[in-house]
Amino acid sequence: MKIFEIDGKTYQVIRLLGHGKGGYSYLCRRHGHFYVVKAIHHEEVSYYKFGNKIQAENDSYEYLRKCHIRVPKCYAIDFEQELVLKQYIKGRNIADMIKKKQDVSAYFPQVEAMAKKANDNGINIDYYPPNFIVRKGLLYYVDYEIEKLDKRYTFAVWGKNYWTGKKGLDK
Repeated sequence: MKIFEIDGKTYQVIRLLGHGKGGYSYLCRRHGHFYVVKAIHHEEVSYYKFGNKIQAENDSYEYLRKCHIRVPKCYAIDFEQELVLKQYIKGRNIADMIKKKQDVSAYFPQVEAMAKKANDNGINIDYYPPNFIVRKGLLYYVDYEIEKLDKRYTFAVWGKNYWTGKKGLDK
C-alpha cells in the first residue's frame, strides 16, 4: 500500500487520478476524508520547458486565487519531497464527458469566464479538458498550471478545439 507523509500526517493512496507534464496526481484518504496528492516528476517533456516545478505550483496557486479562478484548495506544499496536498473535487471530468460524447457546451460560459479572468491578468491556464471537473454545476480548474499570456494558447484559439472535439484528447 502506497502512502505519502506530509507535515507528519499520512495519506493512503487509493488510485492514480492522472499524469501530466508536471506530476502524478493521486486520490488519497486520511481518516475517511479524500484528498489529492500531486507528486512532482522530472520526466522530460519535449514541448515544454520547466523551471522549479514545486515553487511554480505554489506561486501559480496563489496567483489563480488572486485572479478569482475556481481551483481546489491547497492544504500544504512539501517543498523537500515535492508534494502538493489539495482538496479533492468529486465530480465529472470534462475529458470523460467528451469521450462519452456528452455535450459540455453548458460549461462554456464558466470556462470562458475563467479564460477572461486569466487573460485580463496576463496569463493562460491549461484548457486541456482533463484539467476541469464539474461539481454541483460548478466548473473547477484542478491543475494549478499557469503561463504568461500567449494569444496562441487562449481558450478561444486553442482550448475550445479540445472542448468541441475538433482536436482529440491525445495532446
